Amino acid sequence: MIAGTAGAGRLRALRWAGLAVEIAGYLVWLAVDCLALVGIGVPRGLATPLTGACVAVVVLLRRRPGVDVRHVATIAFAVSAIATLAGWLVHVPSMSFAEQLALAVVTIAALRHADDRTAVLLVLAAGVVIVASPYLRADIGLTRTGYTILSALGWGGTVAIGLVLREAGSRRASLLERARADERLVLARELHDVVAHQVTGIVVAAQAARVVVPADPDVARSLAAIESAGADALAAMRAMVGVLRGGDATRAPGAELGGIPEMVRRFDPDGTRVRLLADPGFEHAVLPAGVAATGYRVVQEALTNVRRHAPAATSVEVEVRLRAEELVVGVRNDGAGAGSPARGATGGFGLAGMAERVGALDGTLHAGPCGAGVWSVTARLPVRAR
Repeated sequence: MIAGTAGAGRLRALRWAGLAVEIAGYLVWLAVDCLALVGIGVPRGLATPLTGACVAVVVLLRRRPGVDVRHVATIAFAVSAIATLAGWLVHVPSMSFAEQLALAVVTIAALRHADDRTAVLLVLAAGVVIVASPYLRADIGLTRTGYTILSALGWGGTVAIGLVLREAGSRRASLLERARADERLVLARELHDVVAHQVTGIVVAAQAARVVVPADPDVARSLAAIESAGADALAAMRAMVGVLRGGDATRAPGAELGGIPEMVRRFDPDGTRVRLLADPGFEHAVLPAGVAATGYRVVQEALTNVRRHAPAATSVEVEVRLRAEELVVGVRNDGAGAGSPARGATGGFGLAGMAERVGALDGTLHAGPCGAGVWSVTARLPVRAR
């Protein structure tokens, strides 16, 4: 919980920092717009900063929770288009740099999450308002031509940035879904192993009962039905898991908590960096199906992230605790300042898959900083039925 709170606090700080930078950018360009009041005259030049301020305020509204950035973009484009039409009709120069910046920002933000059709409409609409604005509102002559060329280049750069971010987001979403799907496949395999073991026991018991019970036709038919249903269930499960595996009938043995000490030894053969903090006898604990394997996988993924993103860590603690209601496993390392372990938790997909697995067992997974230069991954898995 501490790690999750710290991560949320850092995310809020980044959002506030982004808001401050954006507002500062608008204020700088509004100051530039105000310089137009000197050359144009205050009455005629007021349209320049006022238009820029209005569009900037509209664009800033996209940061409110629950606001659809596409709707904000539509309103910002409409305000800019109305200002352009009005300036053209009354022949008042009102070219605003703050407005151009705000339109570029909202175009990029909207393109990041737009579908193909919406993206095309956004690109066209942005081209009209960004390029037409200086052409119809700037002074006559070279100034108009220069502003139009600069705006066209800015529009092209804006579209390129938005599309690149959109592609990166789509690729990340695809990889994240792939990681979750892979983890669901592993869960399906392990569910097959557990259920197959239990159903096999039922079938064997039914077969034994047919031998030892008296020759009662009704009982014999019932036992035969149980045996047949169990055999059919086993065949169906094997067929389904075979399809999920892509025809691969082989499977690695299931992982258990007892394998954690060996995993720690492989990770740190010299025994100088990693310390195992565990309750006595945890290797032989009797836990619900899937809980022990999930605890093992969480530790494995966390240690992998330490090796990958915090190689300079000098101290790593692996914790395994058995409580009355839950199993707690965690890995802490002091390499958060030297490496980039945060990437392993927020930018990679291994822990996303672990979160999927832990959530399937009604557990919780937290990954984040838990102190100065310390990164922690902690999973809590219930050991009693809820």
